[in-house]
Amino acid sequence: MAARHKPGLPALPPVQAGPILHATPLVERWFWHYWQRLGLPESELVLLALTQDRREYQRWTGKRLNFMVLGCYCYVQLGGKASSSVADRASRKPGQLESGRTSPMLPLPGFGERALSRSAFAAGEVPRHRHCIFIEPDMQPRSIEVTVAHELIHLADRVRGTPRRHRHHGYDSIAADEAAITGYDLEELRQLLYEESARREQLRRARAPLRYIYVCPNCGKEYPRARRYSRPVSCSLCDKTYNPRYRLLLARELL
Repeated sequence: MAARHKPGLPALPPVQAGPILHATPLVERWFWHYWQRLGLPESELVLLALTQDRREYQRWTGKRLNFMVLGCYCYVQLGGKASSSVADRASRKPGQLESGRTSPMLPLPGFGERALSRSAFAAGEVPRHRHCIFIEPDMQPRSIEVTVAHELIHLADRVRGTPRRHRHHGYDSIAADEAAITGYDLEELRQLLYEESARREQLRRARAPLRYIYVCPNCGKEYPRARRYSRPVSCSLCDKTYNPRYRLLLARELL
């Protein structure tokens, strides 16, 4: 784990008459299709911004996306923290687990009696949150479809007050919901994720070949890197949080 550093501050786009969709017609098509399929409330549309530009998403949320990320949903409270779907759909290797705990929260007004309508905005009521979505543009059409559906499932969870974190991408309850809403078989969804992840990995290695090998002084696990670490990093196997006792050491350089 890396030593903590201060994230950037969100710079959200202004609220407008409808959602902000900086995306291709294909992404827009699937956005509207799955918004209706999931029964999401119209009141949340004016609070949504979707982009296929990583830099724009970073400006909106203050969060930098890993190169391997294919899609991400982020819930941002004004004056508070940005809560992300943890860089979905390719941020982890197959089999790598994440906390399975859910975080029960109050549902947003969109599914209650106090839904904030467009007329309420005109009357001067200030919304206290935003929904931001990133969709990687360089994917095959089927992958774009299911990634849009996947991120809207995260949004639906948040609106209902029951956000979920992935236990295992492609094998958890979110994957099951994705299969149910899209009509794809679970194995087909897993194959799509594998193909897109492998392709992104090839692109990353073509741009940045592995040059350095770091090692944990405690367990001996090796960490290949394209660049040197810019700050102290410790072994995530020995401690999930940063621990200077397990600070990674540069073992060798590759030719």
